[in-house]
Amino acid sequence: MLATASPHLHAAAHRLSLAAPARLPLRRPLRYPSLRLRASAAAEAAPSAKEGAEALGFEEMAARTTRRYYMLGGKGGVGKTSCAASLAVRFANSGHPTLVVSTDPAHSLSDSFAQDLTGGALAPVEGTDSPLFALEINPEKSREEFRTINQKNGGTGVKDFMDGMGLGILAEQLGELKLGELLDTPPPGLDEAIAISKVIQFLEAPEYSMFSRIVFDTAPTGHTLRLLSLPDFLDASIGKILKLRSKIASATSAIKSVFGQEVQQQDAANKLEQLRERMVKVRELFRDTESTEFIIVTIPTVMAISESARLHSSLQKESVPVRRLIVNQVLPPSSSDCKFCAIKRKDQTRALDMIKSDPELMGLNIMQAPLVDMEIRGVPALKFLGDIVWK
Repeated sequence: MLATASPHLHAAAHRLSLAAPARLPLRRPLRYPSLRLRASAAAEAAPSAKEGAEALGFEEMAARTTRRYYMLGGKGGVGKTSCAASLAVRFANSGHPTLVVSTDPAHSLSDSFAQDLTGGALAPVEGTDSPLFALEINPEKSREEFRTINQKNGGTGVKDFMDGMGLGILAEQLGELKLGELLDTPPPGLDEAIAISKVIQFLEAPEYSMFSRIVFDTAPTGHTLRLLSLPDFLDASIGKILKLRSKIASATSAIKSVFGQEVQQQDAANKLEQLRERMVKVRELFRDTESTEFIIVTIPTVMAISESARLHSSLQKESVPVRRLIVNQVLPPSSSDCKFCAIKRKDQTRALDMIKSDPELMGLNIMQAPLVDMEIRGVPALKFLGDIVWK
């Protein structure tokens, strides 16, 4: 129960707050009296959750004692948050202290758990057997943090940054590095990358060592694809800047120290190097086959399946491990269909057949989640969904 959580963890949760507003009282999860009956019926009606690839069930996901990261992503509106939240509940009810994190700008974890999780601080989720905490990180705050990485006297922009690096005179000559775009208008994906890197930093602290499962509810596909290419771009750009500064530092350090700018320049260089290291850690985390798995979530439509295939192709190119595909909102079997349901089922069957023949998706472990007649909201409903999907 939550009472078993370390006191240090609760204390750390307060220190983690980015902007500690007055917390609203935690609401009780929404209750569904008939969930057990519905879960039983839906489980019987749900198609097989293991097709194609070697069966990779939940037991395999929960068996390892080392820390594991699961990142759920896909097209917007396919139910990523519900699947991520249900996986987190499943882990917590299986004895794993779990942290579920949302880096999507349009957070919906609070809605999914029917509890207030806002504020950028770790918040306990009620109703699970082992500790479950949730965290909604505001990517816009992360973006602002990057924009102001070297503000001085209220100034912003490339000129201030380059002055702080001791390279102000060369600012105009560094156009090929796209530094202006990088600092004044951070590239898409940077906010989410910084948010993920912050979570990595938090988890490295001793007080967070208890978490054995970390589930990320990521932004839609487009953000994910840009995020994957971002660390390499930043590594190259920042590397060039630091290399250039290193080359001229020895010739200018004596003069700069006289005017008292050396410390400021070194501080700017350190901040930039720290950012580069954080982005490298994000890249390494995504590519770590021993500790990380990216799970694609989709729905049975031609458009969604096609986008999922492109996402998997991009993930493979970036060496991101993917073994599972969740197909959400699948119509359960029925002995009689209305005209609308019959047409809908035909469309879904065509989309599911695409998966079986698509070279990008056919080798994945296919897990199907049925379309249900209720809103998946609150821990009981998430447990209901998790028992069906994560078998």
